[in-house]
This record gives sequence, C-alpha cells and structure tokens, in this order.
Amino acid sequence: MVTRPARGQALVMALVVLFMGAIMLFFLFSTGQVSADKQRVTNAADAAAYSAALWRARVLNYDAYSNRAMIANEVAIAQTLTLASETQYLKNFTLCLAEEPGDGGVTCTAAVPTILQFVPYFKVALEAASAVITEYDAILQPVVMGEVEARSNLMNRLLSLSQTAMDASTNFLVVQTIVDQVSTANDAHFSSKMLPDTFAGPGGFTKQYSGTDRIRLATLVRQGLDKYSQDRHFNLPIIPHFCFGGIQTPGIDLKKRGGTTLDSSLDFYEAADSLSEWDYPASFKGCPKSESPMGWGDRQASGGTSDQDTGHVKDNPVALDYARNAAVTPDGYVGIQPFRDLNYAGLNGTDPQVKNPTAVLGVVTHLGGTNLRTANTLNIGVGRLRMPENLNRNELSSVAAAEVYFERPVARADGRVEYPSLFNPYWQARLTEPTVAQRAEALVL
Repeated sequence: MVTRPARGQALVMALVVLFMGAIMLFFLFSTGQVSADKQRVTNAADAAAYSAALWRARVLNYDAYSNRAMIANEVAIAQTLTLASETQYLKNFTLCLAEEPGDGGVTCTAAVPTILQFVPYFKVALEAASAVITEYDAILQPVVMGEVEARSNLMNRLLSLSQTAMDASTNFLVVQTIVDQVSTANDAHFSSKMLPDTFAGPGGFTKQYSGTDRIRLATLVRQGLDKYSQDRHFNLPIIPHFCFGGIQTPGIDLKKRGGTTLDSSLDFYEAADSLSEWDYPASFKGCPKSESPMGWGDRQASGGTSDQDTGHVKDNPVALDYARNAAVTPDGYVGIQPFRDLNYAGLNGTDPQVKNPTAVLGVVTHLGGTNLRTANTLNIGVGRLRMPENLNRNELSSVAAAEVYFERPVARADGRVEYPSLFNPYWQARLTEPTVAQRAEALVL
C-alpha cells in the first residue's frame, strides 16, 4: 500500500495568519494615521498660539517705539524753542549795547552800554550785528512755528492715535482671526479657538495714560533735555561789591539767566533768556540793588493753561517781564499726548513686588474624526474587520500656550536689571506649558 503525503493542511494556517495580518495592517495603518494627525494638530496649535503671542509682542514693541518717538519730538520742540529764545535774546542784547530800542520798544538803561560807547567803532559794529541777528530772528520764527506744528499737532497726535488703533488689534476677536488663519494654513479641516483671555480691555495688560498720568512720559522728556536747554546761566562781576552787617560797597554784576521748562500742566513750554545789570549802590542801611535789563528773549509753546514756572530764570524779574511782553507763542502745540504703558496697578494687584509680568494666551485646535485618513474613515473593512477609532467627541484636539515676555537681548552695561515697560522694544514671544486652568477650559471648547 502506497501512502501519499497530506495536502491542504497549511492552507488553514495560512488563512488564519493572513486574517491576523490584515487586522494588524488595518490597526497599524489607523494608529499611524491617528498619531500623524495628532502631531499635525499639535503643531498647528503651537503655531497658532505662538503667532498670536508674537503679534501682541509686536504691538507692545510698536508702543515702545512710538513712545520713544513722542519723547524725541518733545525734546526737539524744547530745543527749537531754546534756539529761538536765544536768538531773540542776542538780538535785544546787541540792540541794547547799540543803545537802540529792543522788542517791546524798550531801550535799556544799563550803565555798561554807555561805558562801551567810548570804544572806537563799537556802536557801528553793534548796529551791523543787530541788523544781521534781527533778520535771522525774523527768518527763524516761521521755521519754529512749522517745527512745533509738525512735531506736536501732527506727529505726536498721530502717534498717540495710532497706539489706540494698534491696541484695538490685540483684542480677542482680532487675535482669533490670526489664530484661524494660521490654523487653516496648516490644514483647511483644522479649527482653532482662543481660550478666554484678558489681555486687552479695561483692566488689561496695558492702559492709556492721560491727564495728570502723563507725568511718566513728561519726566522722561525732561530728563532727555540737554544741559544747555535746561540751564544756561552765568554771573560776571564787573565791579565787585561787598555787603556785610548792613554796610554795602558799590558794585555792578551781570547776571545771565536762561532755561527751557515744561510746566506742571504738561501742556506748556517756555524758553526764556535774560541778561541784567545789577547795580549795588554804596549803603550803610542794608544791601539795596536794582535791575537794568540788557537782553531778553522768550518763546513759548502753549497747548493749554500754564503756571509759567520758569525756575531760576525769574532771578531777573524785570528782564523776564520784558521777554514775556514780547514773547511769541507758536500755534499748533497740543501738549504731552496720551500714551500707552503697562497697566501697573492692574498687573501688580495686591502684590507690589510683581515687576516682571507676562501675558499668557491659550489655543485649542480640533480635527474632526471624519477628516482622519484611517481604515475606518476610508471605508476599509467590513464586519469584524471594521475598527472605529472611538475618539473622544469624535475629534482630535490639542491645547497650546504661548507667552509675551520682556527681556533685553544684551545685558545692560551697568549690570542693572531692566524691568518691563513700553519705553523699550524688548518684547518677545515663546511657547510655554499650558496651565491646569487652560487645559480645563480646553475640554469644554
């Protein structure tokens, strides 16, 4: 009897292995697709959150640049008025020495010009010099007016208004548009939503400072003035005198006083210059003195009320009165404009030690389950070979967070720590770990 080898037994095993392989293939394919789509959703959420934070950082840097520009314009206005006041002062000084009437029709009565008349050709030279300076002063005035108008009423007003417009672009609805654009640029099927956020609006990250709150910017303007603009004075004893115990010897002093000030209203500049001869007669009853103005100049820029606090310039009160009576006030100055800075009171809250605030925003990105390229959505497999993904709410989701923070790119040379403000453009953006609260909020969106 001849036996034949068994045939067909391996076919059953092959079918079982093929069936198991098909299941594993479907499973691996679907798992790989879900993992890949999850990574894409995560990347899109990160990109959307970073882009939104970067936009807000750029707006803060714009505020810083525009604040610095407003300060520069205010300093330029003060320096322009200084130049104009000095020019008027020199004109009246040369007219005084030449014994000619100055601004206001006033002829000085000081003794020094009378003495100098005995110098040969002195009066002729002074008349020629005064004619040149008078012509220059006449040419300078419209230039000064145009400078003040352009820098204050045009540039600074527009910069202040532009800050308001840029701040509006950081509100929730506008930033949500940025998030949508970045999300759909990654995949048209992605949808992203910002988590509740309090960056903009009343009590937000920044605020507009107006009225008396403008003092912070005004302080920086005052600090930015050069020393000559702030204080230009000297004393020159012509005939030294002494006063002691009520006994005074005769003498003559020349006192030059000058300065450019922004007064407490923050809406008024005054540049004033004066030179007065102070005469001290011989006396056995006190120390009397009298003032004879020899030169005066005053240029103002007024955008409102003024206390006209000219500081030490009032040491020559008669000359200052002459100057103010002949003052020219350019039109077009609108005062220190409202500006944006951090909302320090709101950010610090009850903790005054909070000096380095950051603004954190969150984004949640979704991809619907029907848009996944898995075996189930591609309609591969039937019956028990059909393997649905059983996703939560039938979608893939990812939450991301980014923060706006302040950091100098290079450490200060003096080693001091610079805290955040809207006067230096060092605002940046970076991704950060979502908080527990943000993750909880993302679950309901």
